[in-house]
Amino acid sequence: MNSRLFDSKLPLSGISVFARMTELANRYSAVNLAQGFPDFSPPVQLFDYLNEGVQKGFNQYAPMPGLLQLREEISNRLKNTYQHDSDPETEITVTAGATQAIYTIVSSIIRHGDKAILFEPAYDSYAPSIIANGGIPVYLRLNEPSFDIPWDELEATLAKEKIKLIIINNPHNPCGTILSKDNVNRLYTMAEQYNCILIWDEVYDLLVYDNNTHHSGLEHELMLKRGIVVYSMGKTLHNTGWKIGYVIANSYITSEIRKLHQFTVFSVNTPAQYASAMFLKNHFDFFKKLSEFYQTKRDFFVKNLTKCGLEILPASGSYFILARYNFDKSISDESFAQRLAQYCQVACIPISAFYHDRYDSRIVRFCFAKKEETLQIACERLNNSIDKIQISK
Repeated sequence: MNSRLFDSKLPLSGISVFARMTELANRYSAVNLAQGFPDFSPPVQLFDYLNEGVQKGFNQYAPMPGLLQLREEISNRLKNTYQHDSDPETEITVTAGATQAIYTIVSSIIRHGDKAILFEPAYDSYAPSIIANGGIPVYLRLNEPSFDIPWDELEATLAKEKIKLIIINNPHNPCGTILSKDNVNRLYTMAEQYNCILIWDEVYDLLVYDNNTHHSGLEHELMLKRGIVVYSMGKTLHNTGWKIGYVIANSYITSEIRKLHQFTVFSVNTPAQYASAMFLKNHFDFFKKLSEFYQTKRDFFVKNLTKCGLEILPASGSYFILARYNFDKSISDESFAQRLAQYCQVACIPISAFYHDRYDSRIVRFCFAKKEETLQIACERLNNSIDKIQISK
């Protein structure tokens, strides 16, 4: 007798690759460059503001859309950075991280049978969010090795299929690529022509390198008609565990997002919101220096990976970098990542995990949001031990 009371809504989903690789990192005492979080502390002022918030009584439920003072500071941040005016009352919603934001946005838009375009490799929460809401992901593979958008295929898909929304990750995880202003304009033009909505996942918007500029979905004239932009406090303030994100959209879309937001998390950690608001208000220079801070880490990591035989791919944004292994084409990227953890004691992510069909191009992802000493140890282990992977076959 079948003891199941219902069929799984996500039958193909299991334990995430991030959890699996972290388990391997713990098992083999490996340096964990797999999961995307810093191993250094947030700015100390945040701790002072957090305590201040607790002492001032910010300990009960926050307003459902988020503390107004935080939404006001977010509005100021977006005005200063992108010259975009967002109404804190009706166009900004504070969420329990960007992943919750994306799930709630998708849930408010996608109905049974609706189709959504995902560019692969894609962050692993996108497709489950669509599928769980009865939608159908339409996968388009980014062009290698540049990982740029396959424009002809995108146009053909939009012309052939009725697409409800497109999710764009910029700067991109895991590829580290960024979109040009022309790319952003082209996506909006297509969205207008084929009547679909654009979700812009811009959680790494301040992590752009080599004097490049992040071109936000906020900056286009069609933003308030067809755009929804998602950001993350955790990615910018080095405090991913605080789980604070925020969504920018027009008042109608915002009201629909909030209808679901109120019945899931309702509101977000109140003293952490207070602390974030105070930091945004008083330490804006911190954000101006963020790209230089992370570019130094990226360059240090690349400079010290001199003997491991990996082909390091360009990374213009985010705090991830891709590396291709060319010395043994018979090893899958997942097996390679497992062997790196076991024999080199460095954990990474195989990017086949970011493809629905597990497409394998022998590329792995490293997170360089780590202390310099952490990166140094990882580089030494990779340089000195990577040959053990071939010996272990």
